[in-house]
Amino acid sequence: VQLPALDAASIPAHIFRSYDIRGIVGNEITVDLAFKIGTAIGSEALDQGEKSIVVARDARTHSEELTRALVKGILRTGCHVINIGVVPTPLMYFATFHFSDTNSGVM
Repeated sequence: VQLPALDAASIPAHIFRSYDIRGIVGNEITVDLAFKIGTAIGSEALDQGEKSIVVARDARTHSEELTRALVKGILRTGCHVINIGVVPTPLMYFATFHFSDTNSGVM
């Protein structure tokens, strides 16, 4: 699969934290960025021997659109998605241990 090149200059580095991504939706965090993050996560998962990733989201109004873009990016890499929908974060962590075909998740 030939993936489009990422333009690092268009990605605000300050939004990336140790365990999460924080930024202003629509300004710093966009649908395009969610897609790019999905391709990066999917590629890294495949490189680590994972074939699937658990995906979950919270109930904020923008989460559904961003999650759709994230999933498209992950799928673009050839990695499979186990979408568990709107759940609390601990349930997403539980799912990464419950499903036998992945150890990875993103919310």
